[in-house]
Amino acid sequence: MIAVKVSEKSIRRLSHYARCLRLAKKRGESVITSRQMAANCGISSAAVRRDLSIYGEFGKQGSGYNVDDLLINIENILGTTDPPSVIIVGAGSIGCALMTSGLAGTGGYNYSAIFDNDSAKIGKECNGRVIRPVEKIHEILQKEKEVIAVIAVTGGSGQAALDMLVAAGCKAILSFTLEPLKAPEDVEIKYVEVSTELDVLTHSMRKKERVY
Repeated sequence: MIAVKVSEKSIRRLSHYARCLRLAKKRGESVITSRQMAANCGISSAAVRRDLSIYGEFGKQGSGYNVDDLLINIENILGTTDPPSVIIVGAGSIGCALMTSGLAGTGGYNYSAIFDNDSAKIGKECNGRVIRPVEKIHEILQKEKEVIAVIAVTGGSGQAALDMLVAAGCKAILSFTLEPLKAPEDVEIKYVEVSTELDVLTHSMRKKERVY
C-alpha cells in the first residue's frame, strides 16, 4: 500500500465507509458496490471510488468489493485495527451519557475508565465503571501505550483538565467543552462543536431562500 497524504475530509469519509461496512457485515452481506456504500453513507459513489482509488484497487469493475477485505484495508489505513484506549474526564451528564451509550460499532474502541474531581462522585459507578479520582489518570497513561482522552467537564474547567492530561503524557484529546483550549504543539486536540454543526444545518436548510 502506498503512503499518501490525504485530507481530513477523506479520513472522515473512510471512517463512514468502515461503519457502513460493519453494518453490512452484521447483515450478512459479503459483497458491496460503491453505489450501495454511497447510498448507505450518504456520499456520492464517485467520491467512494475516488477515496478508495487513492490506496489502490480494492474491487473489480462491475463486481463490487468484498466486505471483509475492504473493511480490513480501511481499518489498516485508519490505523484502527488495534485502537487506543479511550478515557473520559468528567463524570457529569455528558460524561456519563457517553459512558452509557458506549462505543459499540466503532471497530474496537472502548471507554476504559472515567474520572472526576468531585469527591461525591468518586467511588460510584457509571455504566459499570467505577468513577476514579483525576489524580489516578497518570496510572492509565503509564499502563497504556496510547490513550485518547475525552474532556467532558463543566464550563470553565476545560483548560485545567487539559493541562492535567498533558502533564500525565496524553497526546490526543477530544473536547466537549466550548471554551478554546491551549495545548502544546505535539498534542492533538479536536472539538465536538454542536453549535457549528447546527450552523451548518441551518445554512443548508435556508441557503435556497437567500441571495448573496
